[in-house]
Amino acid sequence: MFNAVSIIARIDQRKALDFATSLIGHLEARGLVVSLEPRLAKHAKRKEAAMELKEMKTDLIITVGGDGTILRTCLLLPKPEPPILAINMGVRGFLAEVPPEKGLDAVNRCLSGNFHLEKCMKLSSSIETKRLPDALNEVLITSQAPSKLLHVRIRKNETAVAECRADGMIVASQVGSTGYSLSAGGPVLDPDVDAFAFTPICPLTVFHPVVFSAKDTIVIQLLKPKTAAVVLDGHHRAEIEPKNPRISVSKSEHESSFVRFDDGFYRRLKSRLLFARS
Repeated sequence: MFNAVSIIARIDQRKALDFATSLIGHLEARGLVVSLEPRLAKHAKRKEAAMELKEMKTDLIITVGGDGTILRTCLLLPKPEPPILAINMGVRGFLAEVPPEKGLDAVNRCLSGNFHLEKCMKLSSSIETKRLPDALNEVLITSQAPSKLLHVRIRKNETAVAECRADGMIVASQVGSTGYSLSAGGPVLDPDVDAFAFTPICPLTVFHPVVFSAKDTIVIQLLKPKTAAVVLDGHHRAEIEPKNPRISVSKSEHESSFVRFDDGFYRRLKSRLLFARS
């Protein structure tokens, strides 16, 4: 099923680097071709295996890190996107599938075909006609200056929805509804709900989150100030400028796929994020 595997790891955590390095020999012993991000390749003294993420031709991505590592990876994946097996070396690891002590067993199960894929919607965003990388979690619109209100007009397709004054706005996918959007008071979206959530951050007046169909395009037009920042999944940043004061968000034609061993959304929600253990 798999012939080539790529490994992406945190570089600021020794345990993650060491675990990722140990995976190389394990995978090569199974006859797989292994590629590594350049910084990991340097740590592992395997420069011949170095390859930039966006250029990787691979059948499987293994991430060793937390949600940040996964999100950074999903922003740069080549198309069509290979599936991801995520081994948690982060604080929460909501998107990850297994802890490090179960990492090798998970890799073996994956290589034997004992898994299923969870496909996750991504968000396509454009500043006027300039398309940005697809986001897995959220598109954040925020002021360039700290504590500076944004005044925006929101449209669903061609229909005016409302104007909003807030510190920022989040458009979140189902996956992203459990992240920054949730912290800002947004709803959790069940993965089977084909929708995304618009959540204002600290609105000046009462403005509740709105759930839009994923069939729609949401257009956010800056009214004041005329400049703002767009941050995708906490990693990619772009600028909204006066000559292009609008950003549109819609469902991407691309999806990210995660290796899963059980139906674990509510298991992960319960144990790692939202509900008390029972």
